[in-house]
Amino acid sequence: MTHVQNVDGQGQLLIGERLSPMTYHVAVERRGPRYRATVEMQAPRDWLIRQGFQTRAILVLASGDRIEMEHDGPVEVSDSISVVLQAAALDYGDRDALVAVFPELGEDID
Repeated sequence: MTHVQNVDGQGQLLIGERLSPMTYHVAVERRGPRYRATVEMQAPRDWLIRQGFQTRAILVLASGDRIEMEHDGPVEVSDSISVVLQAAALDYGDRDALVAVFPELGEDID
């Protein structure tokens, strides 16, 4: 497993029927010929509560792909002011498949 690249991207977080622009972070590791992407983002706790967020939301990427983002339980006022949402690790068979989903990685990725 070799760390390849970290990059930030811009997408939209879908909570209920509302889309809101959000920045997310992608970390990519190479596993032989395959790639694994880990996506996470931070969102303000009070904003998430006002949006009706419970434990899951959908991140819509610039590519149009959708990724389920999760928090490890319902967001409450006792949580940290900035809440981390994470997706399950995403595996891709090759660089082209990875860049198709995350074009912000660019063509320079190994």
